[in-house]
Amino acid sequence: MIRIILKYVLIMGLSLSCNDQKINLEDEYEVETGEQHLPSKPDEPVVVEFVDVATSVGIDFKHTSGKSGRKYGVETIGSGAVFFDYNNDGWIDLYAVNGSSLPGYAGTTDVGNAMYHNESGVFSEVGLKLGVADSKYGMGAVAGDYDNDGDSDLFVSNFGTNVLFRNDDTLFVDKTHLIEGSDSSWSTGCAFLDYDLDGDLDLYVANYLEYAFEEAEFDENGKLFRPRRHLAPTEYDSRRDFLYRNDEGIFTDVTKQTGLISEHGRELGVVFFDTDLDGDPDLFQGNDATPNSLFRNDEGFFTETGLWAGVAYNDAGKPEGTMGVDVGDYDLDGLPDVVVTNFQWESNTLYRNTGNGRFRDVSADAGLAVSSLDRLAFGINFFDYDNDGDEDLYVVNGHIDEDIELFDPQAKYAQRDQLYRNESDGTFVDISENAGPGLEIERVGRGSAIADYDNDGDLDIYVLNTAGVAMLLQNNTSPTGDWLSISLSGTVSNRDAYGARVEVWQRGKAIVRYKRSSASYLSQNDPRLHFGLGDLPMDSLVVYWPDNRRQRVHPDLDDSVFNIIEPEYSSSNNVARSGVLKDEDFELDVDLQRFWQEAPLVLPEKVSEDLSKPELALLRESVEKEPENIDARVSLIKGLIAHRAYTSADSELIAAQAINSENGALSSIQGRLQSDLGNINSAVAAFERAIFLNNDLAEPHYLLGNLRVRQQRLENAVQCYENAIERDPGHLKSYYNLAGLHARQTDYGLAISVLEKGLKELPKEVELLFQMATVHFIRADYNLAIDLLEKIINIDPTRADAYDMVAQIYMNQNNFEAALKALKRGLTKQPDDRLLTVRMGVLLVQTGEYHQAIDFLEKAKEKDPDRSEVYYNLGQALTRNKDYSRGKQVLGYFRLLQTSHEEILEYKTAIVLNPRDAMAYYRLGVVYARMERFAAAIQAYSAVLQIHPNHTDALNNVGNIYLRQRDVNRAVRAYKRVLKIDPNYARAHHNMGNAHVLLGEIELAIRAFQFAVEVDPSYEAPKSMLEKLYDLGYTNAKSNSIIEVPEILDGASDN
Repeated sequence: MIRIILKYVLIMGLSLSCNDQKINLEDEYEVETGEQHLPSKPDEPVVVEFVDVATSVGIDFKHTSGKSGRKYGVETIGSGAVFFDYNNDGWIDLYAVNGSSLPGYAGTTDVGNAMYHNESGVFSEVGLKLGVADSKYGMGAVAGDYDNDGDSDLFVSNFGTNVLFRNDDTLFVDKTHLIEGSDSSWSTGCAFLDYDLDGDLDLYVANYLEYAFEEAEFDENGKLFRPRRHLAPTEYDSRRDFLYRNDEGIFTDVTKQTGLISEHGRELGVVFFDTDLDGDPDLFQGNDATPNSLFRNDEGFFTETGLWAGVAYNDAGKPEGTMGVDVGDYDLDGLPDVVVTNFQWESNTLYRNTGNGRFRDVSADAGLAVSSLDRLAFGINFFDYDNDGDEDLYVVNGHIDEDIELFDPQAKYAQRDQLYRNESDGTFVDISENAGPGLEIERVGRGSAIADYDNDGDLDIYVLNTAGVAMLLQNNTSPTGDWLSISLSGTVSNRDAYGARVEVWQRGKAIVRYKRSSASYLSQNDPRLHFGLGDLPMDSLVVYWPDNRRQRVHPDLDDSVFNIIEPEYSSSNNVARSGVLKDEDFELDVDLQRFWQEAPLVLPEKVSEDLSKPELALLRESVEKEPENIDARVSLIKGLIAHRAYTSADSELIAAQAINSENGALSSIQGRLQSDLGNINSAVAAFERAIFLNNDLAEPHYLLGNLRVRQQRLENAVQCYENAIERDPGHLKSYYNLAGLHARQTDYGLAISVLEKGLKELPKEVELLFQMATVHFIRADYNLAIDLLEKIINIDPTRADAYDMVAQIYMNQNNFEAALKALKRGLTKQPDDRLLTVRMGVLLVQTGEYHQAIDFLEKAKEKDPDRSEVYYNLGQALTRNKDYSRGKQVLGYFRLLQTSHEEILEYKTAIVLNPRDAMAYYRLGVVYARMERFAAAIQAYSAVLQIHPNHTDALNNVGNIYLRQRDVNRAVRAYKRVLKIDPNYARAHHNMGNAHVLLGEIELAIRAFQFAVEVDPSYEAPKSMLEKLYDLGYTNAKSNSIIEVPEILDGASDN
C-alpha cells in the first residue's frame, strides 16, 4: 500500500548453486508408524487439478469485512486461518478467522470465527459449542500446546483485544488474562515459538499501525463524498510488537529485554525459523511499505540484521509492501529460503539463502518477478503439490480497492490466484491456466493455509476471500511420486516441536521441512510435515530437534505416516555452524567515513536551470523610464528575488503596491517572496488574494498548488493545478506537477489522462513524454514505455534518463545484453553522466561482475552522494566480493539515506518547485546533520543564510556542526553571530558553554550556561551542565577534573 512519485523495479539475476551437506549419523531410535501405505504411481502424464470442494465437504464460511463504502483501512486487510488437530483424532481441523462490523456497516452483525471439526474429510461447524466463536474483528490465529498438556491451544489476533484460548480436553477456555498487559491495538501476524529453548511455547504478536478510523466527508447515504484510494500505511505511525515469555503458563512481556522492541515496522507477515541453523529460532518480520526485518537470535537475545542479510529491501534497494511470508528450501541446498508477497506493480520476492546469514533476491532468475507485477498478493505457501520432492508455490491475489479501476484502469479488484511449479533448476513456471477449475475464478484472496485434510497423501489449499466465501481446493493432481507425512512430539523440547527440522536423504541430497507455527498471511499450515519423494527411495531420515540435537530414524519403508517422539537424550549437533559474521568481525574504513562526512549537497539539475539571474541594470532602467508600468516593476521584483536581494525586492513591492494595490500580479509576486523566506501562511494568503483580484491568472493557481503539496493538502493541490491549466492550457509545469501528484498516489489512470491532455497542447514536450514513459514503466507497460523513450531520444539524443530507463526495462526482463547496449548508447552521448554510471554499476552487479561494478559504483557515489541505490548495490558488490567490512559500512550509509529518504525527497522537491525556498534548505540541513553529512548540511544552511542572513537557527546549527567536528574556534564565531542578532537565544548560550568546556575555559562556560538559564528558566540542559560542573568542584575556579560535553542542541525549529 505504497504511494509514490516514482518506483523502480530492479530485479537481480543471480546464478544458483547447491551445496551438499554431509553429516555424521550416529544415533538410532525407533518410531511409531501409521497404517497408510505408499500410493502406486501412474504411468500417464501428470494432470494438475485443484477443485473447490468447500461447500460439498461442509465448509460454509463467508468472511465479513464490515465495509460500508467509507474506505476504512481495516476493512480491506482480510483474515487468516489455522489447520490443526484440536482433538488429536488424526484428522486436521480448520479454524477460520472472521471480521466484524465497522462504523456504517449495514450487514448482519451476528458473525464470529468458525471452527470446523473434520470427521473423515467432512466438516461440521462447532465454534460456538467449543467456545472459540470469537466475535471481535479478527485478523490471524495460531495454534500450539503452550501448557504442554497434550492438546493444542489457540491464540487469535484482533483489531482490538486479542484472545488466548486454552484447550481443556476439546473445550476451549478464555485465558487472555494470562497475557501481561492489555494490548488492544491492531494486531496482525502471530506465532508460538520457544525462543529461549526452555521447553515451553512463548508467544509473539505483531502489530500493524497506530490506527484511527479515517475522517472524511460522507454523502446522505453515509458513503464517501468523492472516491479515493485506501490510505497508505505510511500515513500512520507504526505500532510496536510484543514477545511474551511463557513463565509456567503466565505470558510476560520481554520484548525490550530481548532486543525485539521496534516501532519502525508495519508488520503483517511473521515467521520464526532458524536462518543460520544454530539451533534457535530467528524472526523474519514482513513489513508493509517499510523495510523488512530479520532478527537473529543469539541465546535468547535478538539482533536486527535485515539489511546486512539482504532481506530488508528488494534488489533495487527499495522497501516493498510485504503482506505474506513463507519459508522453505526450494533449491534443495539445505538452507531455508524466504518468499514474500507484495503490492501491485511490485513483484513477489524470493530471497535465496546463500549461507553465512546472507540472502539474495533471485525473483527474476526464479521466474517470479514479471508474472507477479500486475497482481496484489497476500497469502503465499511453499508446498509440494505433485510429490516430486521440491516445493512449489501457491500465491493468493486480490486488490485492496473495490473501485481500483477508477484510479488504475489496468488493475482489477478480484484477481486469479497463481500456482507455480518448481522446475528443479532454481526456477518456477506459472501453471495457473492449467491447474483446474479452482484457479479459474477471480476472487479477492487474503489468507491461505495448506493441509492434507482428507489424508490422501497430497496437499490441499484453504483460501480465505475477504468479504466472500472461502475455498477449499482439493488436490486431485495425478501424483508423480511417493510421500511421507511426519508428526513430531517433543518431550525435552516443546510438545509441538516448533523449531525442529527434518531431513529426508535420497542419494546424497536432503529434502528439508521446517516445523513452525505461522505461515503465509495470518495463517498456519497442517502441523504434520509432508515430504514428496518423487521416484527416488529414501535412504535415511534425520530430525534436528529445536535445540539442534540430532536424532536418526529408521522408518518402516512400507508406511507413509510416522509419529516421531523426541528421545530424552540425543546426540549433540556436530554439523558445522554457518559462521555468521558478528559486529566484532568488522573494521571501520576511516577514508570511507571521511568521504561520507565531506560529501557535498547535490541538487537536481533543474534547480540550477531555474536559478538564472537577469541583468538588474536593464530592469531598473525600464522602471525608471516608465515608473507607473506595473509589468516593469513586476519584472524588477522577480529579478531582485532571483538575486536574493529580498530587502530590495520588498521595498520595490511596497512601491508598486502604492501605485496599484489591487493588482493580482503584485500579490502573486508577494506570495513568491514570502514563500522564499519560509513564511508559508503569508505566501498562501498572498496567492489567494492574487486569485481574488485576478482569477484569470494561471501562475498564482500553480504556485498555490506547489504550497499545498508542501502542506500535504493534496486534493487542494490537484484543484489548483487544474485551475492553472484551465486558464492557460499550455502551462507545462502544471501538467507535470499534476500528473506527478496523481502518480504519487498511484492514480495512474488520472496521471495518464493529464499527460495526454498536456501532449495535445504540447506534442513535442520532452518532459511530458518522459513522465508518460515513467508511468508506463511503473505499470510494467514496457513496450509503450520503450516507444516513448525512443521518441524522446530522437528528439534529444543527449537525454541520459531516457537511456537509463530503457536499460532498466531490459534489466527487469533479464535481457542484460540489450540493457548493456542501451547504456553504451547513452554513454557515447553523455560519458560522465551520473545516472548512466549508476545503472552500469547496477547492471554489472546483476551479471556478477563485481570488480567492474565496484569501479562504476564508486564513481557514481562521488557524482551523487545522495543516491541510495548506489550504496545498496555497492554494498552488495563489496560483500559478494568478500570485502565484508567496507560492504557493511556502505550498507550502513544506505540505511541512513533510506531512513531519511522521504524527508530528503520532500525537501528537494520543494526546492525544485521553488529554488529559493529557505525553509526547505533549512530542513534539508537538519536531515544531513542528523546523518553526519556535515559538508552537505553546511551547504544547505549556507543557502538559507544567503536568502535570510539573520536566520539564527541555521547559524546556530552551523556552529554545532563545527563543534561536533571539534573545530571549536569556528563554532564560537558562529555562536557569537547568533547572539549578536539575538542576545536572548538560549541554545546558543548553552552551546557556547559547551565550546568553552572543550577549550578548558570553565569560567566562561559557567557564565554561558548561567546566561542560558537566565534567558530561559525552564531550559534543563544548561542546568544539568552547571550541576555537573559544581559536583566536580568547579565554581568560578579551575579544576583538573574532566567533564564530557553532552549532546549539542540544534536550533529550536528542529524540534
